[in-house]
Amino acid sequence: MTLDKKTIVRGYVAAVLAVALLPLGAALAQTQPGFDQREAERQKKLIEQQRRAGEAAQGQSSLGETVSYADVLKDPDNVDLNFRYAKSQIANGNVRGAAGTLERILLVTPNLPQIRLTYAIVLYRLDNINEAEREFLALQKLEMADSLRAEIDRFMAAIEQRRQKTKYKVQVSFGLKRDSNVNASPRRGTILAGGLKFLPVGRAQKQADFALLGYISGEVRQDLGRQSRDELIISGSYYHNEQFAIDPQDLQSGSATVALKLPFENFLFTPKFSYTNLRLSREKFFSGYSAELRFDRRNVIPALGIEGHFLARGTRENFHSIFETASGLQQTGFRWEWEVGLTKQFSPEHRLEGTAKFTRKLPQSFAPNDYRGYKAGVRHTWALGEGQFLLSNASLENKLYKRADPLVTNFQVRHDQLLRISLTYGASVGFLFDKMNFKHAYFDALRDFTWTITGELTEQLSNIENFSYANRRAQTMFTKTWNF
Repeated sequence: MTLDKKTIVRGYVAAVLAVALLPLGAALAQTQPGFDQREAERQKKLIEQQRRAGEAAQGQSSLGETVSYADVLKDPDNVDLNFRYAKSQIANGNVRGAAGTLERILLVTPNLPQIRLTYAIVLYRLDNINEAEREFLALQKLEMADSLRAEIDRFMAAIEQRRQKTKYKVQVSFGLKRDSNVNASPRRGTILAGGLKFLPVGRAQKQADFALLGYISGEVRQDLGRQSRDELIISGSYYHNEQFAIDPQDLQSGSATVALKLPFENFLFTPKFSYTNLRLSREKFFSGYSAELRFDRRNVIPALGIEGHFLARGTRENFHSIFETASGLQQTGFRWEWEVGLTKQFSPEHRLEGTAKFTRKLPQSFAPNDYRGYKAGVRHTWALGEGQFLLSNASLENKLYKRADPLVTNFQVRHDQLLRISLTYGASVGFLFDKMNFKHAYFDALRDFTWTITGELTEQLSNIENFSYANRRAQTMFTKTWNF
């Protein structure tokens, strides 16, 4: 089959447009304005609290063998057996069940300091601050080992901080990353445009690059003064991604959020409203408004100590035409997301979370970006001790588009499969200094920073070769958090 001159010209024009789409795909698929640093910090803090509370609850005795409820039923009046059962419940993440066990012990033998200390810590973990404080104050009057008294003092200081009506938090991160395919160039080395195949040219070809990263966020929490400890949370953040060589991939993102934290007897309800502004290659590329509702339930499956959550989010997405790509307007519209998740605290050191998410993208015009997304993910957090943690993530997402893109092909409807696997190791800089026996007064200010190093694999398969790519990312960050 021969092609006339007009057809060839149309094909080359379409190829130019297809090449222009590549920076857009790379910016959205490769760069995450919030990145996983915040999640790593959040998971580290959560798992470390679980571990320390578990250690304090165990006191100076060892857990020994696991004690089951069946063992307790065989000798229900055995205080030591009941106490070991409560500690087994704590180790398995069933804190509410441990509270019930400890209450039964204290009804019979109320003057046991070790058991009462464990009970006070459990109350603290259950956010029953007033009762926990009462128990700690009573314990302070008793004679005990210095280590236990220091533990009580630490919890009393934490209670005092939590009682502040207004709390402030500032977090700063900076670091470096390298992507093997920062512009998401197709893995086959060719692209489709108007149904014709072309070789990518210039910056549409696969490119590796380094980038400097910076992130700063601030948060204010205001206690609304109700007995249920409702909170108003106002936060803002700024993220900066500065590429070394590929300037069109430079990205800056700012966001502002207002949320309410409303605890009820059996669940936590958190409505949230957010605004995000994103600049790509120094030009305003995206702005979005979102509303989110989240429900967290502690004991979804009480017998197994499993927590759960449900999230619904709607976002109005506004894309703008910029010099790098004029195709952004096609993506303007609404994005709807629904997510359910289950979390299991296997021990104070191990936490596992699984999620399932459905996404519906609805562009406002008759555009090819209308799709349904189905995503499953799993996250494991492991507290390694001494301020170290390991965060593992894996997710698989299927995107089913509704119509063909005439700029690419007139008959194939796009279908993508996106796999992401990442592993993050983190440790306090002070811990690393001590391990290396590094001591210098000039660097003492760095001891409170958290250092993380992340490796990430991204593999996207698609029935249309333009959108099938792979990327390998290595990233390291230093993070400092201030709470006051």
